[in-house]
Amino acid sequence: MNEPNNSDPLTALRHDLLRDLPGDIKRVRNAYRRAAQQAALLREAKDFTAHQAACKAGLSHLESLIKLLRWASGSDNGTNNRDGSGKMNVGEDVETLIKEARAALAGREG
Repeated sequence: MNEPNNSDPLTALRHDLLRDLPGDIKRVRNAYRRAAQQAALLREAKDFTAHQAACKAGLSHLESLIKLLRWASGSDNGTNNRDGSGKMNVGEDVETLIKEARAALAGREG
């Protein structure tokens, strides 16, 4: 990826986000997975409810990072590949993780 034009702050921001967000998304995803696994250890309803709220906040954070990456890559649907243009693939695995986690949380609420 080429260095951004320093005279364009928006281009510089996109460049920085494309560089940093994939690693940030991976860290948030891994932290979410670790936190979600702890639910099996919770026995008190109050603790479980608080844990569930924390998991929902984690998913919201992950979703926001993905939206930023889509914006930075110029992709509305997350399907662009790294092709020398600086565009990144958001990754179906992240999208699938969000869908599965939401479904799991919805099942626990009912």
